[in-house]
Formats: sequence, structure tokens, C-alpha cells
Amino acid sequence: MDLEIAILSAKGGDSAGLLKAMAETGTGALLSCPGCNKVTVLPGVEHPGNVLFMIEWDSVDAHNAAKATPGFAKFVEVASPYFGEGGSMQHFKLG
Repeated sequence: MDLEIAILSAKGGDSAGLLKAMAETGTGALLSCPGCNKVTVLPGVEHPGNVLFMIEWDSVDAHNAAKATPGFAKFVEVASPYFGEGGSMQHFKLG
């Protein structure tokens, strides 16, 4: 299993809006993607305009394949209006 770690800047510092969009629709949309096992989204402390995404995937290949699914498209639809400039993403091996 692979863990995606992404630190994203919320547009205009609206991390509350991004967190709300994820809680209402985005997390469920990602979880509907084959190979997505867990989604955790957390607000930044030192940088409150940032949001941490931790997403457990079966593999990086599963993550890449998910990008072509309706669930991923729904996630992008509801979350992307809140994405600001910059950020970083990497995958890490779990157990």
C-alpha cells in the first residue's frame, strides 16, 4: 500500500472552504475510486491556509488509474475551486 502526502495551499487562504468541500463530498468521492482505502484531510497549524491530504492507495498505479474515474472527477469538481498556487505531493510505502 502507498500513502499519498500532499500539502496544498488553499486559494485565498480559505482552508475552511476546502475542508468543508472535502467533508461534504470530496472524501466520499475519493473513497469511491477503486484502490482508495482511506482519506484524511487536516488543517495547517503554523500555516492555516494550508491543508494536508493523506490518502492511502493500493499503489501509485491505482492512484494514477483513479484519475480516469467518475469519483476522482467529482473530487476535482468540488475541491479544485479551493486549490491555490503551489503545494507538494509524494507517495510513501506503507508497511
